Amino acid sequence: MAKGLDIKSMCWVAAVAIGTVVAESLLGSFPVALFSFPLNILTLALWATLITLIYRRGKESAFARFMLSNKALWLSFLLIAGVGITLGLERKPSSDSWPVVVAILFVLSHLTFVTLRGWRNARGIRWRFTIIHLGLLVALGSGFWGAPDREQLRIAVDARPNDEAYTITGEPRILDYTLSLSDHTIELSENGVPKHYEAEVTIDGTDSRRATIRVNHPYALSWGEKLYLISFGQSTSGQTYCILEIVREPWQWLTMTGIVMLIVGAVMMFLGGPRRQIKGANVLNNKRV
Repeated sequence: MAKGLDIKSMCWVAAVAIGTVVAESLLGSFPVALFSFPLNILTLALWATLITLIYRRGKESAFARFMLSNKALWLSFLLIAGVGITLGLERKPSSDSWPVVVAILFVLSHLTFVTLRGWRNARGIRWRFTIIHLGLLVALGSGFWGAPDREQLRIAVDARPNDEAYTITGEPRILDYTLSLSDHTIELSENGVPKHYEAEVTIDGTDSRRATIRVNHPYALSWGEKLYLISFGQSTSGQTYCILEIVREPWQWLTMTGIVMLIVGAVMMFLGGPRRQIKGANVLNNKRV
């Protein structure tokens, strides 16, 4: 009977995999933008509630048994490796394909099941296990569920205040502040190639301020929004302008929190592990004596 259930589960996995490929072929990329705030929060709450309810059913649920099995663990490893290799080989990595979205959702679901099962034992809360697994959940989950709220805009900035930026697909976005180029510095190498340039930009919104932006040194407008200097240019009238990229990532600090939790859990594991081994070794030695 168990063998039959395993075969059935694997058939479901194969069916879902084929379904994602078919969806990608017929519908195109996954509509990530449709799940922007607040729909992503509602979907996250629904997903977490559903996972918890299925886990509570325990052995009564074939899906729960599969998600807590070694097969699900190996499948998660294979999916992580597959997604990483696929995105790494693409010239323009895109995480909005149906197979990638479903793969990441499966990994997050499996990690949630494992966390629910192992966060506590007869002795109480397993702090190191819980912090590490929750940290991984928060880091991966915030990147996944926060993806619809991430936005990249580009804007041409010259001496005149400008508040009209454009998405990668060319859709206009009106900013709640204006940007103007106050000053710029360009250093050229001997062969005429720019080796250093920076822009001094005036930002007029709720308050007025000036920001010096250099390549690879973004300016943080807020906790979830940064300005990146992309390039310089000259208009036909000879006026200098710069291209700025505006990156909005409202979930980035949640991702950083998850990474910090992983580091804390790893340190706790490193510091606490040897003590437990030494204590166990002393007990064994006492019994032998």
